[in-house]
Amino acid sequence: MKFLPAMLIFWMFTSSIYAQKIEDSTTISSDSTRQEIIAYLERNQKKAYKEIENSNYSAVVLYSHRNLNLAKKIGDSLRLAIARSYIGNAYLNMQNLEEARYYINENIKMAEAMNDTLIINAAKIDLANIYLKEKKYEDFIRLNEEVIDLAQQTKDNYRLITSSLNIAEAYLLELDKPDLAKKFIDSAKVYNIRYPDESQSYDADFYYLDAEYAFEKGNFKEAEKNFKLAIELAKDNKGSQKLLSAYSGYLSSQAELGNYKEAYESFKILDTLFENKVKSVLEESNKAIQDRIEIENVEQQIKNKELQNTIISARAEKNKILLIASAVLLVLLLLVLLFFIFERKKRTALMLKLQNKNEEYLDAKEKSEEMARVKTKFLSTISHELRTPLYGIIGLSNDLFLDPELSSHKKELQSLKFSATYLLNLVNDVLTLNKIESGSFIKLERVPFNLQELLEDINISLNFIRQKNNNKLTIKIDKEIPKILLGDKIKLSQILINLAGNALKFTNDGEIKILVDLIQKEEKWLKLKFQVKDNGIGISEEEQKEIFKEYGNLIKTSTFAGTGLGLNIVTKLLKEMNSEIQLRSKTGEGSNFYFELKLEIADQLEVASPAPSLNTDKSMFAGKKILIIDDNHINQLVTRKYIERYGITAKSADDAVEALEMLKTESFDLVFMDLNMPKLNGLEASSMIRSFNKEIKIIILSATEGQELRDKIKGYDINDFLSKPYKTKDLYDLLVKYLK
Repeated sequence: MKFLPAMLIFWMFTSSIYAQKIEDSTTISSDSTRQEIIAYLERNQKKAYKEIENSNYSAVVLYSHRNLNLAKKIGDSLRLAIARSYIGNAYLNMQNLEEARYYINENIKMAEAMNDTLIINAAKIDLANIYLKEKKYEDFIRLNEEVIDLAQQTKDNYRLITSSLNIAEAYLLELDKPDLAKKFIDSAKVYNIRYPDESQSYDADFYYLDAEYAFEKGNFKEAEKNFKLAIELAKDNKGSQKLLSAYSGYLSSQAELGNYKEAYESFKILDTLFENKVKSVLEESNKAIQDRIEIENVEQQIKNKELQNTIISARAEKNKILLIASAVLLVLLLLVLLFFIFERKKRTALMLKLQNKNEEYLDAKEKSEEMARVKTKFLSTISHELRTPLYGIIGLSNDLFLDPELSSHKKELQSLKFSATYLLNLVNDVLTLNKIESGSFIKLERVPFNLQELLEDINISLNFIRQKNNNKLTIKIDKEIPKILLGDKIKLSQILINLAGNALKFTNDGEIKILVDLIQKEEKWLKLKFQVKDNGIGISEEEQKEIFKEYGNLIKTSTFAGTGLGLNIVTKLLKEMNSEIQLRSKTGEGSNFYFELKLEIADQLEVASPAPSLNTDKSMFAGKKILIIDDNHINQLVTRKYIERYGITAKSADDAVEALEMLKTESFDLVFMDLNMPKLNGLEASSMIRSFNKEIKIIILSATEGQELRDKIKGYDINDFLSKPYKTKDLYDLLVKYLK
């Protein structure tokens, strides 16, 4: 049985295609008013439905192209959609699915941009019919379900019934799932009662589908009765597929009931109908071949006409430009000629010299820029590739460190964690330095942060190197400094980690102090002085001239050697923050690195309420369920362990395609999604999730650096993000924010 048509009946009230060989008495010129053009379009549309009934598809394409161009001209989106729909359906009936898909997709894009639910639904039903031709039944059902969802919001009776019956027939006749079909048959009947439409009757469809369902369930008496009712309603259309299908079902029901005499009589009628159908199909096939030939001629005529108009317009514009350019050029040539008469020799020599120098400069500049681009891309890629395994190492080492059964290995695990953290800081340093040197804009964040917590985190991250050299690290903050400030805490942390790390590295059995003093305070901002003091080996005057340069601390002995990037990055980051690093030091007496920084005072509205302690009762997360989507199994495991520590149920998916299926069948409160995945990345997957679930919270996880990650997700319906590797507290704060 043929599935229910969508766009053709939908546009019946206003659409028509004029026969190809009939001349229209109405002409449209450049002087025609909008009202005249609309009247012309409506006349074409009123004739179109008859031509579609006659299967005159070449005429459909020709006159729809006329309507399409005129509708574009006057900005009439509805009639533009009608024209595209008729062209798409004409190609669909001639089995040219590629061209049909193009015009229907153009309608979908236009309707979505306008947020026009009516056109979106109509176009989606057209697209579903293409999937039907391709036997892609799951896509056919999915699109019709999307139509039903939108139609319910707008109480669109026709679309509710049409798509419900389409899905019912797919389940019943193609996928052999009668119980799934029954739900949609009943829904269509409810919609028909709730929103009656006197211009359209669906009784034949209901009787036919009820009969097929009854037959599938073995209720042959009920099937016979409903097939007979469907035949009565469809008998006026002798060649319809619906009538053939109804007679075939009626015959089968009679045979199952043992009514062989009646079945034989039904068979004779069916045989006659089938012969007529075969003749009709042969005629339609020949007509389709003729239409394909005619339609190619029509398309060529349209293209030739458009090309001709384009060439004429382009020539006119070109001639105008050439005329102006010729006059200007003539004046310039005269001036150049006079100039060369007086200073030809001198100018020629100078120009040749400048030309050579300019070519050398451009060549060197191009090579330099290309090298910079390659370097930037390489370092960005390698930093991401390093962050991903580091997330797994840091996360697993944290988890193992907390395992009481591994208490005898705490020293080794602490070494492992420090090594991973050291590598992470090094990656961040290289990435920051590369951004600054490549001329990329370093955007300073303005977020509330707790200064005391920031310094304590630094202390914890440097704990291993502090113990290694048997040092003591103390922190002292001026009591007049507000608890919460506004600024770029990431870059401030990066500066202090480099300074404190160097101090710990060049000091043995000593003390390192991080001091923060208030210098100046106004209503909305304050100026602070940060100092990192040590009583280590100190720095000579000669070395002080070199250490702030790139690779500066490589002048030290191998005992203390590092990457040589730390102080150079500190210098450049402070410059971006309108500050500079200062140093006081003597050999054997230690060093004092200090700088001043202007920060804002956080308003009460900007200060978020403090997050609960990590030891908060897990009952706040009772019954919560999270889906983790990550193609890296180690990272999956780390994230899962973090989450399950708080009594939350966690499930995992290896890619976004698998996750989409899980989200359609299971209920989750929150999704943690990796950004870079095969098949579909996190941004594409998020958009697809939002097409059927607007409520679920989505948090992007990525090894991408924080500011770059924020820029990437901008414009997507994503609730939050977290840059890997992250701190347990940051993850916990997000869980409290979105699940409590």
